[in-house]
Amino acid sequence: MSAHEKVAILMVDDRLENLMALEAVLDSKHYLLVSAKSGEEALKKVLQYDFAVILLDVQMPGLNGFETAEIIKQRKSSCHIPIIFITALSKANEHVSTGYLTGAIDYIFKPFNPIILRSKVEAFVQIFRKQQEIEEKNSQLEKQSAELQEKQNNLENIVIEKTKELLKANEELKVSHERFQKIFQLSPNLMAIRSLADQRYVDVNQSWIQFSGYHFEELAALTNDVLAIHSDTREQNVTGTSPKDLQVGIYNKEITYVTKQGARREGLLSTETATINGEPCIISTITDITELVDLEKEVSRLDRLNLVGEMAAGIAHEIRNPMTTVLGFLQLAKNQSHHPQPEEYINLMIDELHRANGIITEFLTLAKDKANNRKKKDLNEIVKTLHPLLRAEALMNNKVVLLELTECPLLYLDEKEIRQLILNIGLNGLEAMEANGTLTLKTYISNENVILEIADTGPGIKKEVLENIGTPFFTTKDEGTGLGLAICYSIASRHCANIDVKTSEKGTSFIISFQQTSIETPQVTNRLS
Repeated sequence: MSAHEKVAILMVDDRLENLMALEAVLDSKHYLLVSAKSGEEALKKVLQYDFAVILLDVQMPGLNGFETAEIIKQRKSSCHIPIIFITALSKANEHVSTGYLTGAIDYIFKPFNPIILRSKVEAFVQIFRKQQEIEEKNSQLEKQSAELQEKQNNLENIVIEKTKELLKANEELKVSHERFQKIFQLSPNLMAIRSLADQRYVDVNQSWIQFSGYHFEELAALTNDVLAIHSDTREQNVTGTSPKDLQVGIYNKEITYVTKQGARREGLLSTETATINGEPCIISTITDITELVDLEKEVSRLDRLNLVGEMAAGIAHEIRNPMTTVLGFLQLAKNQSHHPQPEEYINLMIDELHRANGIITEFLTLAKDKANNRKKKDLNEIVKTLHPLLRAEALMNNKVVLLELTECPLLYLDEKEIRQLILNIGLNGLEAMEANGTLTLKTYISNENVILEIADTGPGIKKEVLENIGTPFFTTKDEGTGLGLAICYSIASRHCANIDVKTSEKGTSFIISFQQTSIETPQVTNRLS
């Protein structure tokens, strides 16, 4: 209860002048003085207020003071209120005893001393205030006790939950540890755990022992690179470098390692750090690919043999025809040795020999290790040089050749080979088109690459033909050798360029992408016809 709140005091007397006298004596800003003129009215006031003290007149009409006090004390809500009887009746012992028996705390006889009355009332007010403070403290204590109990319950619940979580985590850790052990021990890959502090081997799995030929007991005191792991032959002579399987952040790096018996094997190395029993370690995994590498080498060798066989068969097929013609005429000339051969026969044999020589020359052009003379060249100038030749060929068949050239940086090119590439693709495009068709040669920069695009307006390339395009000796022409586009792909490969083909019913585009290191801002496009 705040010290500034007023304390309620009930004054009960059937005479108005007595009530006024009491109010005059007790007038204070700290008191709330409530008056009642009868016992019945006093009982109603008691239900409305919580009084610190009741000043009750004994002699009143209706319910007298004793009866009123008795009823007040019988009520649970008001039995604690102290009652001071104010009376002018006899001071006899039996009369006073009756008052105390009905619940009176004290007696004041009229005429009363104002100082004594105020002192007694103030004493009960202070007691009331103390009781209110005690009740507030008790209420606060009960509230705090409830809060503490709630916190204790919450704490117990938290402890229970945390205990469950720890038990679950321990169980999961146990399962995880068992799973790791099974994966570690049963993995077909070579797995080793090494300490980062002293580089010793903490553990190795069965595959590591099987492939390496070492036993774990042999590794207990070793800290060096037992397997002599390296990814480059030059590393074998380098000293002072940390072992590969102790380097962090390696993923599927191709390495070779040496077994105890001295055998050299191939593998893919990956490493990952981990803390094991509080010690920083590194887990290395080697996927042995020795058999796979050997198999790939064998497959590559067989592919080369198969390619040589296919190309030999193609060359034999293409050269056999002119050779058969020459052989036939030579046999005829032998049987008719006394008669000179007609000049047309001799010219025919010479043409067939030239044809065979041309096939051999084109075949040699496919060689990947063919010497070239690459210099810094302007791709646009090479295209412009060939434009008159292509345009003349186009005019003979009522077709058009257009140039759309954008300024591009210089490239390292073999001019002779690039000319052959442009002519082969350009002439194929002219042959594919009907009259009034248009062949367009473009140059531009895309994604930091210099692009040469040769586009025609022909009927497009069929899917089954597109799948075999660039294959040596594959041709759809009656008199073609099938080496033209194959040579183009070979030239592009030697120039580190890519050829992409886009085709539809509206035409076909061959897009050749050349890599370059510097890019200049494209200038205005030139358009020639």
